[in-house]
Amino acid sequence: MDTDNSFNIGTVVDNLPVRRFTMLIFFICFLAMLSDGYDLGVVGLAAPGIVTSFHMVRSAMAPVFSAALLGMLVGALTSGIYGDRFGRKRGIIIACFIICIASYGCGFAPDFTSLLWLRFATGLGLGGLLPNVTAMMAEFLPKKIRAAFTTYAFMGITFGGILPGVISAQLVGGDWHDLFFVGGLIPMIVLPLVYFKLPESLKFLSLDRKNDDEIRKWLGKLAPELMIPPNVTFILNETKAQKFSIGFLFADKLKFVTPFLWLVFISIMLVNFFVNSWLAIVLHDIGFTKAQAADTVSLYYVGGVTGGLLIGPALDLIGPIVLALYAVIGCVITSLIGIPDTAPAMIHFLVFMIGFSILGAQVGMSSLAGMLYPTAIRSRGAGFAHAIGRIGAISGPLLAGQLIAQHASVFILFLVPVIPLATAAIGFAAITIIWTGKALGIGLAKLRVLQ
Repeated sequence: MDTDNSFNIGTVVDNLPVRRFTMLIFFICFLAMLSDGYDLGVVGLAAPGIVTSFHMVRSAMAPVFSAALLGMLVGALTSGIYGDRFGRKRGIIIACFIICIASYGCGFAPDFTSLLWLRFATGLGLGGLLPNVTAMMAEFLPKKIRAAFTTYAFMGITFGGILPGVISAQLVGGDWHDLFFVGGLIPMIVLPLVYFKLPESLKFLSLDRKNDDEIRKWLGKLAPELMIPPNVTFILNETKAQKFSIGFLFADKLKFVTPFLWLVFISIMLVNFFVNSWLAIVLHDIGFTKAQAADTVSLYYVGGVTGGLLIGPALDLIGPIVLALYAVIGCVITSLIGIPDTAPAMIHFLVFMIGFSILGAQVGMSSLAGMLYPTAIRSRGAGFAHAIGRIGAISGPLLAGQLIAQHASVFILFLVPVIPLATAAIGFAAITIIWTGKALGIGLAKLRVLQ
């Protein structure tokens, strides 16, 4: 509380104890992100069946891989604008609904063109989840656990990415139609939880005095011990943007940080989708059965879960420099996986470590995007970063497809990601120095948003 008539929502949320209701908000956002991970990972495992059903050559699958990513670019931009204007909760609801309908549609797709457009529509929903979940986590979690648990929420992507391999290998026998039907089931389950149980961000609500009654209601659940006087004014100690301009993303220190943030998003997403989209097909080419390839692809996401679990607390304690370390690990591992005559057990380990570094860095940088920007532009700041990152995500599968069409060796194929990973390491180091003023940085729990 600042005065007798004002109540600082930012201070209250930053210092809240962790309660069951806080964990419910986290859990719902985590479940929503399962949709993102599943529907991004499913197309790589559905690819062999799609190629057979539509009598295609393998390299023709590249547009299907990239269609959802192009949709995510559009979805992240538009939903970020929507989320900052109408609320994070509404943005999440609309995104889940679109994913549900489009994923079921993919399972019924009668031809390649229909599948292409339905994957684009799926991407619109997937892109819509990212900035609004980022903002919701950054605006509801207490400061002491914010980076760690925002990262853990984004690990829903990596857990969701494990599911297609498990379901393909153990349940549906690789039938690509059923894989997409499961992708529609996940957001269908999540939707009622979001609608009935997920509150709107208190920091977002505090930007408009009309929301005082709703703020009071949710504060009663989050912090029932608080004594809130009648007729109190809820305030937020952050700059309130009356009309958004792209220039807000480049104000003061952000003019240096935002370009580097976009650079690392492009680089990490390029590598993720370069590897993930074609991994099952490449493994099949070098002698793995479909079931073995599916199980091995799952290790990529298991590695991502492990990397995400470690990077969350590391961000809180050490700061963004840890992301540079993850990118360096990725450089080393990707240069090893394509070495000829590598034993299957070693390939399993290397795939796990690639997931550890690349997906660990991806969930970490998603958390970072939610920490950098003030509340009034947080969804758009995160949305622009995710949208710009789709340039890399779209390019990754297309680049890999070109190399495969030219019969590049597996060694050359996996050597290419070293360049963007080295670029990402430099970008993360630059963000650390600009934001914290120190080469090794400061833990995110001690940092303020940049504005």
